[in-house]
Amino acid sequence: MRVVTTCHRQGYEMYGLRFVQGWSNWPTEAELYWYTEGFSPPPMDRTTFIPVDKLESLFNFKQRYSHYQPVDWRWDVARFANKVFAVRDALYEYKGIGVWLDADCVTFEKLPHNLIETLIPSDCYGGFFKRTGFHTETGFWVVDCNHEQHQAFLDTWCGWYEQNEFRRLPEWTDCHTLDATIRIFEKQGLIKTHDLSLGSKSMHPLCEVELGKYLDHTKGGRKVNGVSPENKWHVGHLEAVRQRSSVVDRTEVNGEPGN
Repeated sequence: MRVVTTCHRQGYEMYGLRFVQGWSNWPTEAELYWYTEGFSPPPMDRTTFIPVDKLESLFNFKQRYSHYQPVDWRWDVARFANKVFAVRDALYEYKGIGVWLDADCVTFEKLPHNLIETLIPSDCYGGFFKRTGFHTETGFWVVDCNHEQHQAFLDTWCGWYEQNEFRRLPEWTDCHTLDATIRIFEKQGLIKTHDLSLGSKSMHPLCEVELGKYLDHTKGGRKVNGVSPENKWHVGHLEAVRQRSSVVDRTEVNGEPGN
């Protein structure tokens, strides 16, 4: 199993230490490909660090749009492109289970043996947290890199950037280019995908499924406390996590409490 993430220095200092601590809860056979943006973290078990500026296609894309100033985070295309090109670099030649895990995810508990593998039915390319009437939630997803369409899928996904086609989409996040790629491949009958949301109508469906017992995506303002208040599996832990994140994490990052 190969897990992929990206992170910049500010993110690492705010929530990256929780990600690091949680990595010990992943199966020992899992390896992590961590794409860094402008900083070098300390060494970690089973982890390969790769600077994102080493990815030539991503570098060229950012050069073309170096003049662009997004009016809102939803159109910050260069920021979200990091994830897409990192995934292709890490998983293109890989033949096992590939996992995307945002760096603001916290793995609270040991993942049971083969839990991640069971998230992909045998006839599916991948599992994604789909949301009714809204784009896919992409803090976590999983794919079978041995699928016959895997490389074509990644090339098509990156093609939205390399061919400047992302501009045809209503918003320019990785969620939107991912959904557009899935639609192309599903419409042609090339892949099937599994909805990890399992019918949940929540905007944060991870919090309502079994995976949420072990893993939380602390997206947006949830990063401050390091837990999602809507995560039904961790309601009792919220106050403890708040105290730990406000004291321990800031001490480790800044050298003194409260800074």
